[in-house]
Amino acid sequence: MQLILIVQVSIALLVGELAGSLPITAGWGAVCLLFAPVSVLLHGAILSAYAHRGMDRGSRRGVELLFASNGRIGWQVCLLLGLAAGSGLPETLASLAGWALVSILLLVTAIGSTLLVYATTWSVEKRLRESSIVRGLDALAPVHPMPSRAAYVLAQARAGLVPMLAPLVVPITLGELSRQLALLHWPDLAEQARLAGGMAGALLLFVLVPLIVPPLLGLTRLSPGELRDDLEALARGAGVGVREIWVWPTDGLIANAAVMGVLPGLRCVMLSDCLLESMPRPYVRAVMAHELGHVAHRHLAWMLAVILGCWTVASGAITPVAQHLAEEFAQANAAVSEESIVQVASLARDAGVLVLGLLLFGYASRRFERQADTYAVQLLSRGEGATAATRPAVEAMIGALGSVALLNHVPPARPSWRHGSIAWRQDYLRAITGERLDAMPIDAFAAVLRWGALAVVAAGALLGIFPF
Repeated sequence: MQLILIVQVSIALLVGELAGSLPITAGWGAVCLLFAPVSVLLHGAILSAYAHRGMDRGSRRGVELLFASNGRIGWQVCLLLGLAAGSGLPETLASLAGWALVSILLLVTAIGSTLLVYATTWSVEKRLRESSIVRGLDALAPVHPMPSRAAYVLAQARAGLVPMLAPLVVPITLGELSRQLALLHWPDLAEQARLAGGMAGALLLFVLVPLIVPPLLGLTRLSPGELRDDLEALARGAGVGVREIWVWPTDGLIANAAVMGVLPGLRCVMLSDCLLESMPRPYVRAVMAHELGHVAHRHLAWMLAVILGCWTVASGAITPVAQHLAEEFAQANAAVSEESIVQVASLARDAGVLVLGLLLFGYASRRFERQADTYAVQLLSRGEGATAATRPAVEAMIGALGSVALLNHVPPARPSWRHGSIAWRQDYLRAITGERLDAMPIDAFAAVLRWGALAVVAAGALLGIFPF
């Protein structure tokens, strides 16, 4: 979902450059744009009906197919948005309403398509919730009533869209505003201004997230008691300052956790109600230890350097290739205007930088997640007085990951761009059982990634290679 949303936002923001690049008329562009949400609606209706028929026969195959395909239908929306953005439609609309509104229209279409995915999934989720009531009562776990379709869509949007859109839109918007301002007064510094604006937006989010998210998601304080005492003791043992531990109310729909804030005085951890109610305490402690690992290794701060480093490498690798191909094409096709060649080369360059940058960042992000998993095992093992990774600590982290997959209807083998598949992470954890806590290879590898990214950004700045 995150990768898909990044591509959709990129298409919306780059529509001015994409417009007219494809031999598609404005009318067919409008058809592509309208068909994006319609195709999602048809897809969801058909697969939901298939899932219901399967559940009637006691089979979960249809349910698994629905949840798996929900993660892929977004790529179809990306394709349709791309076709619409490259058609003659944006130029027609821009002449009437301006380019900003064209970008907003594409972004609204993408978000609306995602909301339709949630809406068509609701009835299947409702039956799954109803089928688990008896099991929940047997386990003495709280039973949440299934929210209405509208409330379910809103909850999923708050949980899935808002946390992903803000880190994308705020830095990109501030970067673009900075570039436009520079074009008016200092044209030669336009790209540097965009980079500086994007970094300022990212830093602003890093600082303000702990203050914005709790009221936005309706978080409540974890009640005093043994569990809170246990988790706070875990944070103290890690030497990590945590101002608050929040409960994320999802009506029992989402099993997830997150750490927010780079400043110790503002930093907090949120754990969803589903996670707290459905997992045994050793698994909850493992999840908390994983989040503390992100803090202990300063992943939140280093992520900015890694993002810039990945896109700097991508820009440095793709730009010369695009320039060379453009020059070769211009020499072989003298009849084609230079302006057309430059436009196509620029689009190809941007697409190549986006794809390569995302691939590199996904690789780095998955290693950070692996390091956080490792830290959880290290922290839990040290709590047992051990100097090597103990089997109970490893099994607690493996069990926590398996529970997250089960509760969120995620097949363990399904790949994840930023986190890696659950099975991949579990296999790694099994392999480190008995390894020395102070000599985990992932820690050295992550250090190379961090400092290497910082060096790449510095070199890119000196050489005038700007990733965005």
